[in-house]
Amino acid sequence: MAIINQLDLENLLQIDVTAEPDSTVTSYLVQAQAAAEAYCQRHFDYATTNIETFDGDGNTAIIQVDRWPIDTVTTVVESGVTLTVDQDYILYTANGWVMRTAGGARQAKGWRNHRRGIVITYDGGYEAPTPAGGAVVPDDLTLAITRIAGRLFRSGSAPIAGPVSSVTLDGIGATSYSGTVTVTDLVLLDEEKASLDPYMNPGLV
Repeated sequence: MAIINQLDLENLLQIDVTAEPDSTVTSYLVQAQAAAEAYCQRHFDYATTNIETFDGDGNTAIIQVDRWPIDTVTTVVESGVTLTVDQDYILYTANGWVMRTAGGARQAKGWRNHRRGIVITYDGGYEAPTPAGGAVVPDDLTLAITRIAGRLFRSGSAPIAGPVSSVTLDGIGATSYSGTVTVTDLVLLDEEKASLDPYMNPGLV
């Protein structure tokens, strides 16, 4: 689900689209967010019960989850053992970090060397227009994605709809999806990339 809406686009372009919602505008909003997510290598929209699996290497202490800010963490399991928050790990919710600690001390400790051995179940991401569980979408992120959607709208590009599992941008990589999204061949402009850079996934673990 897009974290921006038709009103964001109308305000940016100073237009009034008659249909509420307009199906073409909706597809542009989803395409714009999909392109932004592919560039940033993460998902923005709020989702519950995300289950993510990571490798431990015995040295790295911080894991970066896919959707942040983190709302709540249900479980953190390392090599089959359920860990305890503030004893075995610390949450940095704004950054989406889960840091392994040494037995209740505020000292970082590497996640156990175990391939696919760390499983984190959590809720997280941004939610619009009125957050019920997720965080408020930052204004600069809303503007960045809306500008991409506005460029699609002004170009009159025909939206390409259909079920897909990933979005790939040349030279950037792919972002996977579990549901249905609408995508198009879209190359981001340098100024759009610069606006999205603060929201990049740093790729920890």
